[in-house]
Amino acid sequence: MSVSKVFWKSSRENLDNPGFYDAMSQWYETPLGERLLKAELSLLDRCLPRRFGYHLLQIGCANLPMYDSSPVGHKFSITHNNNLHGHGLAAKGEAIPLANESVDIVLLHHALDYSSYQHQLLREVSRVLIAGGHIVIVGFNPFSSWGIRTRFPGNKKHPWQGKLLSTVRISDWLKLLDFQIEQIRYGAYSLPINSPGAIKYSSLFDKLASRLNWPTGGVYMISARKQALPLTPIQTSWREFASANVGMPIAENITRVSRDVQVASNEENP
Repeated sequence: MSVSKVFWKSSRENLDNPGFYDAMSQWYETPLGERLLKAELSLLDRCLPRRFGYHLLQIGCANLPMYDSSPVGHKFSITHNNNLHGHGLAAKGEAIPLANESVDIVLLHHALDYSSYQHQLLREVSRVLIAGGHIVIVGFNPFSSWGIRTRFPGNKKHPWQGKLLSTVRISDWLKLLDFQIEQIRYGAYSLPINSPGAIKYSSLFDKLASRLNWPTGGVYMISARKQALPLTPIQTSWREFASANVGMPIAENITRVSRDVQVASNEENP
């Protein structure tokens, strides 16, 4: 299937189209797609090796494993497409078929860009993440040459045509879900032109821009940690006191003893 035939105006149509994931996988094999994939893997290589746990879940837009650099033992993916190509589950990210607090790391590879229910997707991620778990988000930067090109008038639609969100808005949403932002990095500073020559000359300052982390990269990576702590009931162990210690107040006991001493003294000295 041609790549251009599956990129519609609506991101919902992209997700519901059975050929969308295969088309995105094909696009990542183009010169521009390979350049973007290299930049995204470079960003993830700085983050995933420092995130530990037992289970890592990827929700993405293509049949690409983006978690190879992670030391987590069990790594799997879910996708809308029934043609899994090595993915673990066929499901929607807005309704993850997993138990509460069952995953240590969730990697969203452009899942927010092509989701029609972005808030619900983040809420589902928060639900399945354990306390102290991490979410890693890779998305297209609307304030870049990639994002600006999607605003040009015309009928041509680009593979990165979706509901692009800024890092500021995503950070605000994550904070409302009790996440702490740990890292924001940018990458892919080449122009979005599918030509090897254009990619080569527009990437001359790629290393410098990446080192300075300029916020004009075509993609961003956000890493955040879930701060919600489990509520553990505090059990108070009550100590039983002897019955002799429970009775008349101390001040009243002292007054009574002093009266008894005075009466005994008066009886001895009439």
